[in-house]
Amino acid sequence: MIICKSETELSFMRKAKRMEKETIHCLAGHIEPGFTIGKLDHLADWYIRSQGAVPSFKGYNGFPASICASVNEQLVHGFPGRRKLNKGDILAKTRQFTMSHAIRQYIENPNRGIPEQGPRLKTGIELAIESLIQIGSRHIGTLEDNWMVVTVGLVPCAHNGHTKTVATDGMDIFTKLSA
Repeated sequence: MIICKSETELSFMRKAKRMEKETIHCLAGHIEPGFTIGKLDHLADWYIRSQGAVPSFKGYNGFPASICASVNEQLVHGFPGRRKLNKGDILAKTRQFTMSHAIRQYIENPNRGIPEQGPRLKTGIELAIESLIQIGSRHIGTLEDNWMVVTVGLVPCAHNGHTKTVATDGMDIFTKLSA
């Protein structure tokens, strides 16, 4: 079932996504070798609460942290903890990363589906568009915590996503970062 969001719901979503961007900006200055993912989580939790909000991940279906922070081989839903960042680590969700033109073309190539098939996009429909990229094999596995997804062989990977909503004048990209 596809649900079209009301303007009130979209307003709440914009506010939440703005808070997410502000939190990422707050964390960006602390992403350096030696800093632990757990410290990033504590900082994010403090910042979100200092703004009068509550971290939505914390406690959701047992998720133990305020942020998902996936490093290197962790594709999605990484638990913050004692892991220290090293120079060259890929940290998903707290910084942008660049892709080569060839990979970008492959990922963004339009018309992968069958034209005129599937539901029509209408104003208020929310889309979560996520790119999951890894080196080598496409095989992944979920750890015993039933949350963290890692690459088989622990090869580096990256995850990036945007929340978009169909608007009357195009797409409203809630997660677009300002320059």
